[in-house]
Amino acid sequence: MINFFRRIRKKLADDNQFFKYTRYAIGEILLVVIGILIALQINNWNEVKKTDVKIKNSLVALRNDLIQDTLLITERRPFIIEQYQLNESLRARVAKPKATVDTLVHVMRHEFNPNWSVQIIYNTNAYNSLNQTGLIENVSDSLKANIKNFYNKKFSLHDRIEKTTNDYREKITSYVDTYTFGSTQIHDQGPLIDSLVWENINPSHLAATFQGISNFKRILFTETKEELDYSLTNSRSLLAQLNIYLKK
Repeated sequence: MINFFRRIRKKLADDNQFFKYTRYAIGEILLVVIGILIALQINNWNEVKKTDVKIKNSLVALRNDLIQDTLLITERRPFIIEQYQLNESLRARVAKPKATVDTLVHVMRHEFNPNWSVQIIYNTNAYNSLNQTGLIENVSDSLKANIKNFYNKKFSLHDRIEKTTNDYREKITSYVDTYTFGSTQIHDQGPLIDSLVWENINPSHLAATFQGISNFKRILFTETKEELDYSLTNSRSLLAQLNIYLKK
């Protein structure tokens, strides 16, 4: 048997077939390796393409959210400014040197409205999805930084307003349990209750109450306006950057 294999090896060596087959085998192996590498590269290209499509769709959704938010802000902002100015005008009237207790009573009884403006509920689904899926890490550094900075600041301002709102809500709880005020859609106490409440009031308590809640309302509307202005200005800036990025 050993001699048989020796004869085959000798024949292959004599005919130069051994090196021929070796080169053929190496070539086959290289072709297989190249095929595998090409297949992997194609798969990577497909995955990159799928990721690019997901990123683009997410950024389009983000752009749509920002457009909707700017519309909400544009609609709400005039009301906030109007309410702020009304609050300031009432404070100014009570602060005048010739103001009397009757002035304070009239303002509190017929003009001051302790209700506050509910914050805008922004569209954040697209941003949250970008973060949760990690797709935001695949956009350019500049755009990624601007998106994150925008929403981080926006959320920070929103949280501050929420805290001030809670403080204001605590302030007016005792007020609405003690006094009546101008009729609204949810507050219509009627003339009997209104007259009895205001018949014997404590002017000092009324003055302190007005000062406290009108000051909190000033802070609340100031913070709300600041958040709206920030969101409106920076939403437009971010929209411009998104439009350029999506056109590439």
